[in-house]
This record gives sequence, structure tokens and C-alpha cells, in this order.
Amino acid sequence: MIVPETAHLDPDTPNIARIYDYYLGGAFNLPADRERAAVIKSVLPGMEMLARFNRGFLRRSVAFMVERGITQFLDLGSGLPTAGNTHEVAQALDPNAKVVYVDYEPVAVALGRRILRNNPNAVMVEADARRVDALFADPAVRDVLDLTRPLGIMMTGVMVFVGDHEDPVGLMKAYRDVCAPGSHIALSQLTDEQADPETKVQVHAMVEAYKGVIEQLYVRDRAGVEALFDGLTLVEPGVTLMPEWQPHPDTDIPTGSPAHHLGYAAVGRVD
Repeated sequence: MIVPETAHLDPDTPNIARIYDYYLGGAFNLPADRERAAVIKSVLPGMEMLARFNRGFLRRSVAFMVERGITQFLDLGSGLPTAGNTHEVAQALDPNAKVVYVDYEPVAVALGRRILRNNPNAVMVEADARRVDALFADPAVRDVLDLTRPLGIMMTGVMVFVGDHEDPVGLMKAYRDVCAPGSHIALSQLTDEQADPETKVQVHAMVEAYKGVIEQLYVRDRAGVEALFDGLTLVEPGVTLMPEWQPHPDTDIPTGSPAHHLGYAAVGRVD
């Protein structure tokens, strides 16, 4: 296991970014993270697969955008830039692609900056994705991103932390309004709409198990996700289950996992 010294900012308290890294098979996690991950998986056995479905959607949507000429990305609520994250996918296709990772959690930011220290085209910024004006006023963001050109915005997990009382539709509009035409926004969202009764109970037990690590998780139905894309043109196949968004023929997607039905995903284009 590779753990940089900044990982010891709070070694005895589980951290959501490191827990997610553990689900994805990454190396930047600690015993406290793995212990909490075990608790979460005990109440929602499909949690690890759900994380992998989410990361798979991120990879496919980043590649989709690069293939359409997008060479700069803003990854919101990114967690750690590990295990096949945005810059790895984008820069494998275009070595000059630029990525700004954003997280408001100090441990994730400290670790992320160390991970990216030798990558001149990827930076980690400490900011709250819900404060759009402050984020785009950050010199580190403005130095990397050219807002006159199409931008790829990754929201693969961030909106699950934004409750309806925080106006998620208005937040999406704020990001859309910053983007040049041709920009794309990729979003994934936890759901229990298509889950069987037993799995619904497990999802809400998982939300409780995360307390003490994060503020709150929110689930949404398809209509709630579609509302977030108001003013955007949805890319085919629209809002769908995460593993069903433009799956690659050579990708081995496990069948029969309850996690298959626990996340929606979509990509919208700014016209």
C-alpha cells in the first residue's frame, strides 16, 4: 500500500475520499477507511460494485467528450484523483488535456495535490462546488481553464450531497451558464427508484452508515435527475442506469448485481 505522508492528516478518522479509493481498488486508503467501508458493505453488499459502476460511467463519458474535441475538464467533488480518474482517461487520449479537480475536504485536497505534483496539466483545488462564483474566481481554476472554449464538467457523485433545499436545479443552471457552447456536463446520482424492497432498505441503511464521515446523502428518482438537465440537450440514451450509459462492447458488466439499479447517469450538451 502506498500512503503519502499527507494521508496522516487524520489517520484515525475514516475519510470519504479514501473510502471511495478503497472501493475502486486504489492504494490511498488507511485502516480506518477500510473498517468503515466494511461496515457500509455489511448493510449494502453492492456498495463496492456501485462505486465501480460510477467510475466506469466517468471513464466512458470523459472519453466521449474527448472524442468530440473537449480538452479541458472540471471534476467537481472529485475525491482522490486515482484509480482511472478523469486526467488519466483524458490524457491517455490527448496528452495535453487539462483537468481541474475540486473538493472541499482538506484531506482529499492534500492527498490529491501530492498525487498530481508531477502532472503539469492537472491541479487540485480546495473549493465548495456549491459556490460557483467563488470557484470560478479562484486563480488556479482560471489559470487552467479557458471558459471561451468547450468544457467538460464531471459531476459523477457530487449531486448526491446536494439536497433539494439547496436548489440543485439552480446549481446546475449556474454551471451551464458559465459554459461555452459545445460544453458537456456528465452527472451520476444515487437512486433507489428501481430497487427491490430489500435493497431499498439497504440503501437507506447505507446512508445512515455514512453518517459521521459525510454530512448527508440524498437519493433521487429519474424525474429528479431529468430536472437537473433543464436547458441542456441530453446525449443518447438520456437518463439511464449507470452501467447502461453507452456501455462498451468489450466491457464485462456483471449481471444480477442489485447495484445495477442504484445509480442514474446522463450527459447533457450546452447548445
